Amino acid sequence: MEVPLSCGGVYYGHGGDIPGYTTRNGFSADGRRGVVLNASGDGSSDSSSQQTQNDLIDDELCR
Repeated sequence: MEVPLSCGGVYYGHGGDIPGYTTRNGFSADGRRGVVLNASGDGSSDSSSQQTQNDLIDDELCR
């Protein structure tokens, strides 16, 4: 999926979830920078946690 960056431009990413685990990633449009985030938990769907994960990817790619 294409996701807008808070600093301008976009990144490309794909998320995946299975009970107890979440994976999110993002790669700059030119492919030179990438972030992969893996998290474990109780398997519940929590939109605030998902937003925090997306914010971490955005923060790293906007540095």
